[in-house]
Amino acid sequence: MKKIVSIATSLLLVLVIALCAFLFIGKMNGGKTVLLGNEIMVVLSGSMSPTFNTGSIVGVGPVSYEQIKQGDIITFKDPEGRTITHRVLEITENGLVTKGDANDAKDTALVTKDRVIGEVQFSVPLVGYLIEFVKSKVGMVVFLGVPGLYLIVSQIWKLLRMIKEKEAAAN
Repeated sequence: MKKIVSIATSLLLVLVIALCAFLFIGKMNGGKTVLLGNEIMVVLSGSMSPTFNTGSIVGVGPVSYEQIKQGDIITFKDPEGRTITHRVLEITENGLVTKGDANDAKDTALVTKDRVIGEVQFSVPLVGYLIEFVKSKVGMVVFLGVPGLYLIVSQIWKLLRMIKEKEAAAN
């Protein structure tokens, strides 16, 4: 049983370190986290439900404006500078007409070439909640502080046990 707990704890620790490293590298890249050539973004609204829901992550890969087709899901900046991920309904001379799958109305502004970030390549449900939590102050404490404290306490415990064993062997 001790062996199973030890292995499980080690795996959890490696997972936590990997997640923190992944997010730290994203912070160093100006807030852009890239995985396999795709920028990872957290879905913050339900406008694309049921395709992907709030709390999902999407991988947004580069795409040229000319390659975008009707039905593609793209990520772009709106005129106010917010990052939006919606489906292309129509391609016009002046830009792309987009709409969130769950929205009743089309987006008011056309998406022009200079505002396209990329095309959604994949999505993973619920992982965004974890990423947003880890980015928070409480999340940092939980994901960095708790494993760190565990490592310190477990090493002190092992050291004390070794000292006791040496003392018992000496007597």
